[in-house]
Amino acid sequence: MNPVLLRLYPAGFRRAFGEEIAESYREATEGAGRRARLREAADIAAHAVRLRLGLGSAHPGGRLAAVTAPFALAATATYAAFNLIVSAGDWYAMYTAGTAGDFGVFAALTNGWYLLVLVGAVVALAGHYLPGVLCAVAGAVGGSATSLFWIWPLPPGPRWDLAGFLLAPVLVAALPLACPPDVRPARRVRGLAGMLALTAWAVLLVIAVAVVNPPGIGLRFPWLFGVPMAAALSLAGRRAFVAIRTVPQLACSAAPFVLTMHFSGWVDSEKILALLGALAVAAAALRLWRGRGSGTVTPT
Repeated sequence: MNPVLLRLYPAGFRRAFGEEIAESYREATEGAGRRARLREAADIAAHAVRLRLGLGSAHPGGRLAAVTAPFALAATATYAAFNLIVSAGDWYAMYTAGTAGDFGVFAALTNGWYLLVLVGAVVALAGHYLPGVLCAVAGAVGGSATSLFWIWPLPPGPRWDLAGFLLAPVLVAALPLACPPDVRPARRVRGLAGMLALTAWAVLLVIAVAVVNPPGIGLRFPWLFGVPMAAALSLAGRRAFVAIRTVPQLACSAAPFVLTMHFSGWVDSEKILALLGALAVAAAALRLWRGRGSGTVTPT
């Protein structure tokens, strides 16, 4: 075993369990191919980094990440669906008017990335966790990089203002990576047919929301963002909501939606402040309810 891997662990943990880790690695990779050895080394490195960052399932940070992860995935799926609907609608309007031009190429690229994000988040919520999260992160990075390339000719001020709008979705999509492996959501959909059906449902929902857009209701954002959000939260399931037991957990679970709504460009600061006010009221209610039930609020 490469000694560098062991040095990734905290010194105390390395002294206590270093020999056991090395022996487990030797047994797992004995007679195995290069791919298996790389996978085992990656698992050890990830475990060491989690311990360094306090993100193990025995640490408060790891437990908080486990509670937040399903909501970050739901926010990521919602953000991708919203952008798919808006971008496709804008492109169609410009195409029919004959003014699409180079925007058609840009829209095709970004929509491809958003579709990858949507599929990845849905797959992760269904229980195929790590492949789905990695797919969503790759799509978020690709979409933000494509948009950054497109806006790069702008002056430095507007360019960096828009760059902030591109970083937030990547951070939200990557947040579920902090969830410890032993407390990840259980697999809820098994088999290739089930996964294909679920991803088809997600794509068809996006199409339905784009087509069935009630005219004249004056609520474009709540419709285009709210319907995918409700669908994503239903996929996260009741268990995700039951896991919220403290005020910090409630705040961290809501934060991905606040970020994605703000950086969608459709929600101004006043509405975000109103949303934060509603969140504060919900947090106070949760605190009172928990305090009445147990006498104290469980610390994170």
